[in-house]
Amino acid sequence: MNAEMRRRLTAAEEDLASRVAALPEGSDRLGDQRRAAGASVVATGLPSRRVEAYKYTDLRAAFGALAPVAPPADTIAAAAAVAAAWDWDGLAARRIVFVNGRFEPGLSTLAGLDGAVEIASLAERARLPDADLPIGRLAAGNEDPVLALNTAFWQDGVVIRVAAGATVAEPIAILSLVVADAAVAVTTRHVVEVGAGATVRFLEHHAGPAGIAYQASGAIELDIADGARVTWARLQEEGPAALHLSTLVARLGAGSALDRLSVNFGAALSRDQGFVDFAGRDSRVGFEAATHLDGRRHSDATLVMNHAVPDCASKERFRAVVADEARSVVQGKICVAPQAQRTDGRMMTQAILTGDGAEAINKPELEIFADDVQCGHGATSGRLDETALFYMRTRGIPKAVAEALLLEAFLAEAIEGVGDEAIAEALTARLRARLAAIGGEAT
Repeated sequence: MNAEMRRRLTAAEEDLASRVAALPEGSDRLGDQRRAAGASVVATGLPSRRVEAYKYTDLRAAFGALAPVAPPADTIAAAAAVAAAWDWDGLAARRIVFVNGRFEPGLSTLAGLDGAVEIASLAERARLPDADLPIGRLAAGNEDPVLALNTAFWQDGVVIRVAAGATVAEPIAILSLVVADAAVAVTTRHVVEVGAGATVRFLEHHAGPAGIAYQASGAIELDIADGARVTWARLQEEGPAALHLSTLVARLGAGSALDRLSVNFGAALSRDQGFVDFAGRDSRVGFEAATHLDGRRHSDATLVMNHAVPDCASKERFRAVVADEARSVVQGKICVAPQAQRTDGRMMTQAILTGDGAEAINKPELEIFADDVQCGHGATSGRLDETALFYMRTRGIPKAVAEALLLEAFLAEAIEGVGDEAIAEALTARLRARLAAIGGEAT
């Protein structure tokens, strides 16, 4: 006799099943898409260590319960939060603001983008009859459960279209804030389409209150047409008790380029994952990540590069400083299809451990089916250079200051890799302030 093994549902999974069942009925594509995505996660459960891609980040255990959907923030409180938010040293003058998962046009500053850039709220478009929203087009066939959860429950987002041939001088910032005094769930979805030959920079910023165990989920579908150039810098500094999940799905046309920088300072648990498809020849991607963790924070950076056409290049570099009992996870995979000859794919992960209980897990993978390629990966982890530290101390530099300078230099190299001097200087200054604040707390 065969006994059927039944999976015992957690409280969060039971709540998830109820929320999926409560999704509104209807025959429109968006409603069908929401219900199908939610049902897929209900069927498999929240990802746990048994799922290879989540072996080191057990979300089933992390979600003790699903937080209620965040209500709209009080106008005064929302305005105060936006005013207090860091402005990237003046670079974020053009801002698209989301508070508790909802687009706030009154708090956004979009002047000067007319003609070159079209911006519209996803939630507003979804209310239009026969709305044909571009959600899920790039993510078709992607069965990742975190992306599916976002697809099922997104509250709002933005559609951004950059006109073909446009050169957008100032960066476009997307600011996502949480304003709450209790645990809430915030879910946003953005679709960005960059026209052929366009050049544009984006600044993505996530922040929220300390001491509140809120849950933030964001997903971006980025479609880069032939010959376009995109620089994308993101700063994740959620509250230290928060859970943060972020997904990027990107497609590159022929002769296009994407430079992406991810700086991770916040959240108790964060996962920043990317899925990049090379759809046109002679395209290039550069991914840089700089992570600083203290306490018992857990950070997961997962990236899959799908080389499906010839003559493309990808370069990924992950750097992490891990203190106290924190944990850094980096999972990188370069996939090269049989027809993707002359692929150049490289990946490097490096970590400095400054705490006795600190941990760095690096899992690089190559999956190559072509024979004319240059692909490689490497990983290192260790302590601060004692020789360099000794040299600096003999020059009269206090130990805490010397350590901060060495850590800044290590992470700043990844930040500078984005190739935009103004963005790199702003984020390096932010890193310096963080290291100084943590050093002051330690003393």
